Amino acid sequence: MKLLSPNRNEEIGRGEHAPSRAVFRALAEHRGAAGTGNHLDSLLRPSPTGEGAGRNTRGRVCSPNRTGVRRAFTLIEIMVVVGIMAVILTISIPFFARQMHRDSMRQAVADVTELCREARNRAVLDGRIMELRIQPAAKTFSVASGTAATATTGGNSVSAPAGDSGGTSTLTRKLSDHIIIEFIGVNLEPDLHLTEQCGAFFYPNGTSDELVIVLRSDQGEVRQITTDVVTGIADVEAKR
Repeated sequence: MKLLSPNRNEEIGRGEHAPSRAVFRALAEHRGAAGTGNHLDSLLRPSPTGEGAGRNTRGRVCSPNRTGVRRAFTLIEIMVVVGIMAVILTISIPFFARQMHRDSMRQAVADVTELCREARNRAVLDGRIMELRIQPAAKTFSVASGTAATATTGGNSVSAPAGDSGGTSTLTRKLSDHIIIEFIGVNLEPDLHLTEQCGAFFYPNGTSDELVIVLRSDQGEVRQITTDVVTGIADVEAKR
């Protein structure tokens, strides 16, 4: 087989399958238009970025590693994470429990003082005796119209308006199960927390019975609520 330079008019081969001079000319022109580098190789070589990134010359996605297997969490790793979470929950539960109990005492004091204020305001605005009614066993406090036909305050006799006997409750609050009513006294009469129902009166002139309530939480917090007989305003004192 004889080969001659493609730039000369010489014989480059024999037979039907020998390449013609036109083929060499086309290849030369194509290389000249492509500039530096092999344009055919650049077409076949995958692009490092863009749509061709991560794909081989056949268009298949390259695996993340040589084996083609994605690594997952082992059972030991999962158990370690679960154990850490359990320790954190164990540490935080007592803290949240204490916070809830503190909120229970705070809410109980707020409820009792709110009812005392409501009874006083209603008595002054409506011009009639109002009662803070207490059911110690049920830990229920409510505001109702005066249930006594006559009540005494500061040596003065005040008559309740007709129809007030056995008045219905207008506002009711129930203390949390974490709160214990340790003591109730009205006008120096102690241990009313042992009765089924007791109460203190608020009068139209802004005065009230002397009411003393001691509340204790299951965390040992103690609060004493006392009403002033002259102003009828409730005061809170932290005993512990």
